[in-house]
Amino acid sequence: RTLFGAKPPKGQEFDDHYFGAVPERVLGFMMDTERELFKLGIPAKTRHNEVAPGQFEIAPMFERANIASDHQQLLMTVFKTIAKKHGMECLFHEKPFAGVNGSGKHVNFSVGNAQFGSLLVPGDTPHENAQFLVFCAAIIRAVHKFGGLLRVSVASATNDHRLGA
Repeated sequence: RTLFGAKPPKGQEFDDHYFGAVPERVLGFMMDTERELFKLGIPAKTRHNEVAPGQFEIAPMFERANIASDHQQLLMTVFKTIAKKHGMECLFHEKPFAGVNGSGKHVNFSVGNAQFGSLLVPGDTPHENAQFLVFCAAIIRAVHKFGGLLRVSVASATNDHRLGA
């Protein structure tokens, strides 16, 4: 699955890439990207190195699912356009190179927010505990009723390949 080139002299066996500083050239690309995203109304929350060498992440802020999915499509177009201007290539393939983590392109979802707190934390009183109990019951019911759908969405050949299988 490797697109071109040779195996890098160093893989992802150390944490030096993940915990290191973002290279200046990449930071310039990220800052230009963030400015363009801001103009489009897509607020970015964080930027950092990823686990694999040469991989980086910009994470947009939480939004409702329908807006977030539209913004993900715009975001990928902006990334590719600005990468070209910086003489870079932007790949979204889940596993472009054998033996190295892929992008794992995904949309996160939240189980809480600043207004209502976390759905995973029980309340201190029976009334405050109701939200937690309803959430747990809904998750248990959904996993029981739609387990097959859940498994097929996470246990795919491409995801297994991305994870190193």
